[in-house]
Amino acid sequence: MSATKAALFAALLLAGTLASAQTVYRCGASYGTQPCAGGTALDVTDHSTPADAARATRRAADDMKRAESMEKERLAQEKNAPKAVVIGPKEAPKAEPREHGKPHKDKKEKGKAEDPNLFTATAPRDPRKK
Repeated sequence: MSATKAALFAALLLAGTLASAQTVYRCGASYGTQPCAGGTALDVTDHSTPADAARATRRAADDMKRAESMEKERLAQEKNAPKAVVIGPKEAPKAEPREHGKPHKDKKEKGKAEDPNLFTATAPRDPRKK
């Protein structure tokens, strides 16, 4: 992490702790800056010390270094990873043109196995008719 990023991060962290706190009111299950009937004022000031802020800055910098090293490791692993293996035909089978929906006229062909890709809708038989 560059010195500029570290300085900016520390400045933002300190700016948050030095900002003047607003009064926060609890009204039932909601919180807001407007007082309400029966609401209670809450103490929301930051009680951390400058040492706490410095410790948090160091931890954030350590986390950033660790994240950058993990990213470099991941990119190296992805670069050296084997390529995907495709199992199957290189080309898709060519579809043969078919005539859909034509009824069988020849009774001899009815006994033969029909094309499984050909769909013919039929209505259910009435069980009362024989």
